[in-house]
Amino acid sequence: MNVTPMNSLAQVYDREFRVRGLRQQGWGRGLMAAAVLIWLWLGYLLVIPFSVDQGTQLKSVECESRAFHQDGRFAVSHRADTGERCDAERDWGPITAGLLLSLPFAVLGTGLYVSGTTTLRTAAYAADIARLNTTKEI
Repeated sequence: MNVTPMNSLAQVYDREFRVRGLRQQGWGRGLMAAAVLIWLWLGYLLVIPFSVDQGTQLKSVECESRAFHQDGRFAVSHRADTGERCDAERDWGPITAGLLLSLPFAVLGTGLYVSGTTTLRTAAYAADIARLNTTKEI
């Protein structure tokens, strides 16, 4: 087999192209990790039972989670089931805001990761095509 070497400018461009793809993948992973951390925190707020201090008294009230607060057959709101103090402690506003805050991280992270992966696959494909074009069988 006879393989002609790639010129140095093409090698530099190929290396930079691959590094850019790896960098995009890294940023995508980081942004998706940030979104996952927000989702885990929101899941914790929705699923885990908690306690609320009564204020001036040294006694705390045990509250059921927002997701699993119903024991009966009838649909009852969290406020009616656990009380106003428990309902105010885990209000829907901050939970919804956290979910909305995580969406740009997830979308942008996914886009960057897919773009980086596509860049790396394209570089590998171009290298394979160049190798096949330059290889001559004896």
